[in-house]
Amino acid sequence: MKTFLLSFVVAVFGLSAAAQDTRTYVDGAGHSVEIPVQAQRIVALRGEQFVAPLTELGAPIVGSSANLIEGVNNGEPVIRGAYDLFHTTFADSGITFVGSHNQPDVETIATLDADLILLPDFNAELYDQLSAVAPTVVINIWSDTARDRYRNIADAVGRLDEFEQLQSVYDFRLNEARALTEQMIGDPSEVSVVIAEVTGDRFRVYKNYGAMSSVLQELGFNTPEIIKTIDGDRLDLSPEQVQLIDADFMVTSYAEHFRAPPANIRANWDALIPGWDQVLHAPRNNQHILIAREPMRALSFRSMEEMLAIYLSNIVTRSFVPLED
Repeated sequence: MKTFLLSFVVAVFGLSAAAQDTRTYVDGAGHSVEIPVQAQRIVALRGEQFVAPLTELGAPIVGSSANLIEGVNNGEPVIRGAYDLFHTTFADSGITFVGSHNQPDVETIATLDADLILLPDFNAELYDQLSAVAPTVVINIWSDTARDRYRNIADAVGRLDEFEQLQSVYDFRLNEARALTEQMIGDPSEVSVVIAEVTGDRFRVYKNYGAMSSVLQELGFNTPEIIKTIDGDRLDLSPEQVQLIDADFMVTSYAEHFRAPPANIRANWDALIPGWDQVLHAPRNNQHILIAREPMRALSFRSMEEMLAIYLSNIVTRSFVPLED
């Protein structure tokens, strides 16, 4: 029955789309897609990248992918990022669960009468299948800055005005933060910050990590040279390379939901890289900052504003020991 329904929806898709005012949109993969001028029924196939900004923009979401995370949301699927930042749940939002991020349920999506599907570029192999159900737009994730990515999403769903309003408020606060940074520490490019994590036997550093990295970049802080060489969003290093990440400050995220609560962070580092907190300048001088991962990975101006507050209090307005050249 579901297979028949999918075939029927695909067959009439062109008729339902024709009833709306449309425009041509060139997506991140170069597809020219006829999409609604303002989408009314959106399926978003990534929580922290799509559902969070769409929620902030007030856009109408009818379907979302999600994760099952032990001990969270009473065992029901969790829309990562959006759940943590806006407490968006399927039960309270009217959004329908359409499967996991990597394996969305196309037959369920077909029942939702979607007029737009948002698909991240790292799942672009699903494009042909999904575009047979509804207009599908591929959004580039880590190859674009957070702002460009957010703007592309807002443009695709017809919410650029709302995006500009939110951006203007954030820019006002960012400019105030930049002025305070200059007043307190002078040139921020002379202060280095690295985002690094240890999970099990994995030692990873990040170039792009949601609001945690984008706000650092917009404030003008520097990074160790190894970060500048990353082609993509992250890089796995060996424990022997730990000195390559030495910086004035270090940022590590924690995630209660993924067996990485704050209390375990030091133990994780100790187990993989004994003596790390004496080798590296930041932890040696109490300049190691722990930040909640999920809300800060959610693409939103709220996340960025919260990160501004965290960096202002933990870096800009405190006394610290500079890393010697």
